[in-house]
Amino acid sequence: MKLASLPKLAAIAGLSVMPSATNARELQTADEICVEGYVMDFFCIERGTLFDNPSVVSLAEPERHSVHCLVDVAPCLASPYEVLFALPEASVTSDIKHARGWRLDDSSKDQIIALARGVGRIAASPTCTTCTEDSGGSLDNGFHAGMLATVVTPSDGTNPAVITINRVEHSFPDTPFCGVNGVGNTGLEASVPSVIITASGSNFEKAARAHGALMLIGWGWLLPSGVIVAKLFRHRPNGFWFKIHRPLQMLGLACTIAGFAIALVNFDVFSGKGSISHIHGSLGATVMTFGMLQPLNAFIRPHPNQEGKERNIKRTIWEIVHKGGGYGSCLLAVATISIGTTLLPNVDDQKKYQMAYGIGAGCLLLFLAVFGIYDKSNYQEVVTLDAKPEDHVDP
Repeated sequence: MKLASLPKLAAIAGLSVMPSATNARELQTADEICVEGYVMDFFCIERGTLFDNPSVVSLAEPERHSVHCLVDVAPCLASPYEVLFALPEASVTSDIKHARGWRLDDSSKDQIIALARGVGRIAASPTCTTCTEDSGGSLDNGFHAGMLATVVTPSDGTNPAVITINRVEHSFPDTPFCGVNGVGNTGLEASVPSVIITASGSNFEKAARAHGALMLIGWGWLLPSGVIVAKLFRHRPNGFWFKIHRPLQMLGLACTIAGFAIALVNFDVFSGKGSISHIHGSLGATVMTFGMLQPLNAFIRPHPNQEGKERNIKRTIWEIVHKGGGYGSCLLAVATISIGTTLLPNVDDQKKYQMAYGIGAGCLLLFLAVFGIYDKSNYQEVVTLDAKPEDHVDP
């Protein structure tokens, strides 16, 4: 959500807030400013909830954002860093209590990482693996900093102004850094962003939900159903199983390709090597590779083995590869989906998707498998005498 300038925001909220001299106009390139606030990676901001504490809304309680998440977690490190602006208390009408104030350029980001690692406590929970405790080492959560900076790029109304740091110190919310009497003794009052930008992470959440739903429908239900039909319904004549198997696999693959495309466009999991998200992404890419090769493999299938004729070795090899790829992909998808449900930003969504997968899809697949076994054992007793050999030939 984007809001108007602070004076307008204040007017809407019934406040009387005047910008300082530093903020009487929109900031321009090369302006010298003083800023202070919690520093957070854009990965957590965009998620809407903290990566290592998904029950916490990112812009509601940045003080609970761990130093470990800021300086250890690969997806967080790979994203830009921003300094948050604390909204006036009376103007807060929702969970959002902070706005995206300023974005740091690359050199400033490096300074913040070094400082945060110095004040971060090694024995924190979760453990800060790259913290050095060179500058006190007592902080577990909520890295807050005050800095003198220069504007590199003004805000475009969608993203905050980009700044480069000239001087930075670890600070605290209840001890102002800026101003003549501030601990930083900067001579500049704390700057206020000319455009107040808040982000709830709704786009990320929508993409995550869409990706999860499509993968759950595709890999969690349709594709395994097609495998079960191919395995347990071959007893029915006229290639009945194939007429069900093929559309199930085509529809399931279409869902998973759409879900995979959403992931590639919206998520960056491959930069966080060793993280849970990286493992999920790697497994997902492997599963999708096998899945997309299956229709190609099916298209070039040799003629089936005919009863009473010499066994077609090419067909035998093809069946091993095709069936093995199908079984293996579906089994690997179980692990991939299970991990993926833990990565949804919202804890309630995690539980809903886990129930939908474990109970919903699990029961449907179990019912289909039991029905297939039952149907096979009973159907054969009725049609065995009338069945023709060609009725049971594989396509």
